[in-house]
Amino acid sequence: MSPRTSPSATPRAPRRDALRNDAIVIKAARAVFAEQGPQASMEAIAARAGLGVGTIYRRFAGKDALLDAIARLFVEELDRAAATALEDPDPAAGLGRFLDFVGTFNAEKRRYATSLTDRVPSDDEVSARTADRVRRLTRNAVASGYLAQGVTGDDIKALIVAMRGVIAASPDGDDGPWRRFVRIHLAGLRAG
Repeated sequence: MSPRTSPSATPRAPRRDALRNDAIVIKAARAVFAEQGPQASMEAIAARAGLGVGTIYRRFAGKDALLDAIARLFVEELDRAAATALEDPDPAAGLGRFLDFVGTFNAEKRRYATSLTDRVPSDDEVSARTADRVRRLTRNAVASGYLAQGVTGDDIKALIVAMRGVIAASPDGDDGPWRRFVRIHLAGLRAG
């Protein structure tokens, strides 16, 4: 058996052009899914990416694999937003910026957000870290006096889940309803 086919051989890292194409495909897929929803064709994604359909299928077995990759990116982007919010010295501003990110992100993906929901396993390490960061964001906002005593990370998680429903029921391009919903909800959770 040659080293190339040996089961103990270390797999090669993807080539730079393959990684670049992955990024191009994912960016195009996000845009096409945002416009057309999850029923968008791989051909439409390839056209937007400026690549052949075969190039996409060499890296992604199909639409499900592409949606899985986008869901993974969503989880990572959400985690980075939570980490950035935690760095804000003003807990109220940090929490507000995080909720704004979540709302904006979901509004941009309203046509295919539900297709991403169950694609990341519940025991995912990044999702667990994000949940911990949301709990810390909430505790900081309570400790600063912005949120009432007794408000928990689960309350903020419920707000996020409900926000998705408001976004789904709102007209395309109208961020007013979900922003108003968040303001009203936070007002109810505020201290004093």
